[in-house]
Amino acid sequence: MFPMVTGFINYGQQTVRAARYIGQGFLITLSHANRLPVTIQYPYEKLITSERFRGRITL
Repeated sequence: MFPMVTGFINYGQQTVRAARYIGQGFLITLSHANRLPVTIQYPYEKLITSERFRGRITL
């Protein structure tokens, strides 16, 4: 083919690939936004641990 045509095809392929990667990142961001928070308000809510827990307690 002509060099100019292959340049346009290559540019189009790169544009589609970049749009796909941006879309994947956006979907991951939206999936994390839908999750419930796991934050504990420490002085008011205590973390419930089992009686057999022997690990180090961290905040």
